[in-house]
Amino acid sequence: MKHFARTVSIAAAFFGAAGLLSNAQAAIKHKDPAKLINNSAHCIECHRDDTPAIFEEWLKSTHARVGVGCNECHKANKGEKGAFLHAEKFYISTVVTPVDCANCHKGQYLDYISSGHALSLELLQKMTEDNPRYPVVSLYKDDNFQQCGGCHGVTVTLDDMNIPDPATWPNSGAGRRNPDNGNGNCRTCHLGHGFSAAAARRPETCLRCHDGANYPEGEIYRSSVHGVAYETTVDKKNLDRTGVYFEGKHMGAPTCAFCHLSGSGQGQTTRHNPAWNLPRNLTSPGVPLANRSENLRNNMKAACNQCHAPAMIDRFFLNADKELARYQKEIVEPQLADFKEKIDSTTKKEKRRHLLQDYSRFLAEGKRYRMNLYMGRHGRTQR
Repeated sequence: MKHFARTVSIAAAFFGAAGLLSNAQAAIKHKDPAKLINNSAHCIECHRDDTPAIFEEWLKSTHARVGVGCNECHKANKGEKGAFLHAEKFYISTVVTPVDCANCHKGQYLDYISSGHALSLELLQKMTEDNPRYPVVSLYKDDNFQQCGGCHGVTVTLDDMNIPDPATWPNSGAGRRNPDNGNGNCRTCHLGHGFSAAAARRPETCLRCHDGANYPEGEIYRSSVHGVAYETTVDKKNLDRTGVYFEGKHMGAPTCAFCHLSGSGQGQTTRHNPAWNLPRNLTSPGVPLANRSENLRNNMKAACNQCHAPAMIDRFFLNADKELARYQKEIVEPQLADFKEKIDSTTKKEKRRHLLQDYSRFLAEGKRYRMNLYMGRHGRTQR
């Protein structure tokens, strides 16, 4: 990185008065050792003209300001999975993985790699038959969950040239299985070549996956007081604020990241695993409390406390917990047992298909109701 910092320091050769690169041949003096040592200079020489939009995006990024260029992320060693000779000059990998990002962002990597985001494809692949969601999820096993790849990711395969196979690339899924055998994709949230914290803080980024018939979070958030306030009153420029935490005093309404990822104030740390403050697994139809520590609730309350009084927060969660327990006992548990009996005893293909469609709708409605208790608290209650 320090070599590239020296490269950037020769800014006049690269950036004109308008902040753009001048003629590439004039900019690169091939006898300059600083530029030859770091291959990012060669990348810039071509890509400023070949892919100007990507270059401009990188140019405005924090990476560019601190001297992190193309090579720092895409560099690879000969013989590595995914490494190929590029421009007859050096080896690169098209796929940038969390392991690459960990060279600079080790703490974030360790937090993220154990998250439901990074493991979202693996969790589908390893789901066991005793999981209430298995009958629905198993329908997608035959093609290794390719249909789920937009959000959950796919297993990236390589062709004979060690270049990603078009059948599995490009892929923006959060749980992507990479050629280095690791899971995850930082660019799912930190989009493009800008690597922006603001992009990850925007609810629109989260709603790319957390929205739709089986993912009610988006609709619940947009219809909630928080979502409406964000859409109508919040100065979006505050999303660009620097710092490892994102204080409530700077926002008129929370975004998804504010509640689930941001440290939300002094003394707290921004996280890359949303489970750090979720004591309830509301996506699970049968056991929303299983394997979750109540201490996680205090982390969530700290986020709420950026805007709300402690007494109000306590009442909110007390009422939600009480209603969740009632709903699970009176609605979910009896219907889960009934569906299980019917699914286990139904062998006719067409009848089973319709039954699984009904079961899928039941699971989606249950998830919607549970999440609404904690995110929206609007609409009717199911009796």
